[in-house]
Amino acid sequence: MVNSTNWSNLNDSTENVPGGFFNDSRNSVGGSKGTVQRVQNNVPVMIKHLNNSYSDLKIWGSSVNIITFIGILRHIEEGTTKETYEIEDETSSITAFRWLESEKTTVAPTLKVNTYVRVYGHLREQNNKKHVLILKMWPLADLNELTNHLLEVTYAMLKSEKLSNTNHDTSNAMQTDDVMTTDNLISGLTKEQTLVFKIIQAENGSENGIERHILKSRVSKNMLSTIDDIIDFLTSEGHIYTTLTDDHFKTT
Repeated sequence: MVNSTNWSNLNDSTENVPGGFFNDSRNSVGGSKGTVQRVQNNVPVMIKHLNNSYSDLKIWGSSVNIITFIGILRHIEEGTTKETYEIEDETSSITAFRWLESEKTTVAPTLKVNTYVRVYGHLREQNNKKHVLILKMWPLADLNELTNHLLEVTYAMLKSEKLSNTNHDTSNAMQTDDVMTTDNLISGLTKEQTLVFKIIQAENGSENGIERHILKSRVSKNMLSTIDDIIDFLTSEGHIYTTLTDDHFKTT
């Protein structure tokens, strides 16, 4: 299981990014008592979560300060004052931008179209459209980081649900226990099984789900030798089912 103590320091190059997600640290605006407070957190997400977030920029019911995601860089537009990027993952796409500094003291990493990038930034909304203000972005050096990110998103979703459940009245305890029992059917899987399940689940909106060869393209190379066994296990346990052919899957 992913260790929650590592969320605030996923990479040495993010040392200036405040965080720990869904934690209790807060900053008062203006420093006066009774003023509005904002949770200081660092939330790993899929792009679909950003596009579907609430108008007050909450994800899974929690206020968001910094989000992080991994996607494929599809387009780069360079301007005199800012650079704009189109980034997509298997769930959706979003526009991200960063302002250019007039006096750069460090050299930014080289970014190429159709390669994976890791993004840290602030979620913004303008004219009912979500976009990301980039704090840091760099090319992915190891696809294992993508696997780790998907597991982090899963953990964050379960963590958010757990925190939400703690706010329920004690009269709802039995109902909450039933929900957590259902969730544990997923969280009880191994890391690899959970990853495969979540990748398949992300394609439930399509007519036939996800095809086996596409699923294999979205996992790290070290999982390819076991992916078929994982699919067979998830099918036999009733977590997923076949659709158009024996090589098309959706989650139950």
